[in-house]
Amino acid sequence: MDTLFTEHLALQFETRWWQASGADRQAMVEEAAALIESHKDVVTLRGAYITEGFRADTDLFLWMHAPRVEALQDLQLKLRKTALGGMVRVPWSFVGMSHSAEFNPDHIPSFVRGVPPRTYLCFYPYIRTADWYLLPREERAAMLKEHGETGREYPGILTNGVYNFGLGDYEWLLSFESEDLRELVNCLRRMRDTQARRYTKHEWPFIVGRRLPLAQALHQFV
Repeated sequence: MDTLFTEHLALQFETRWWQASGADRQAMVEEAAALIESHKDVVTLRGAYITEGFRADTDLFLWMHAPRVEALQDLQLKLRKTALGGMVRVPWSFVGMSHSAEFNPDHIPSFVRGVPPRTYLCFYPYIRTADWYLLPREERAAMLKEHGETGREYPGILTNGVYNFGLGDYEWLLSFESEDLRELVNCLRRMRDTQARRYTKHEWPFIVGRRLPLAQALHQFV
């Protein structure tokens, strides 16, 4: 599996954004959309998600990936220099790296396999307890097998897990995609019943959003 770097970027519009005229906001979103579009050969936008109503600290969530992390960083730096970039704060930013699953090398993230995205995204980072990594491999493998079999009870959900070890404060970044929020809720609740859950130390923030084409997503804030 080729290595891909991911960027999950949360944006929150500041009060002065809403104080600007509609015409000014229109011009700013067009500039930002054009910038992201101009980088499509080096950065793939998996989705732009409206998070309004799900979190108080996030309005728009961008999920991007690229073979080179520098491409993701350069695009974000350019975005911050746009007029829109001067009107937002970044409450959350996560960089991840695709990697073969430790116990199941055939398990490849959906976005790496080229599976088209779904309407709803549920993203969260997490950390396992130190005890987890000290368990015998056979025990960990058995618990992850149970975990995976439980997840397959919800075939409509796409799973995407990437490494965050050393790239941020977490160990894993998970992105669940679905056409049905009810399915997402039921799946996440069901996964709490598995043995591997005993070894979850920390998992937040949960960021949920509805995917729209980039220009349409940005225009929701004009």
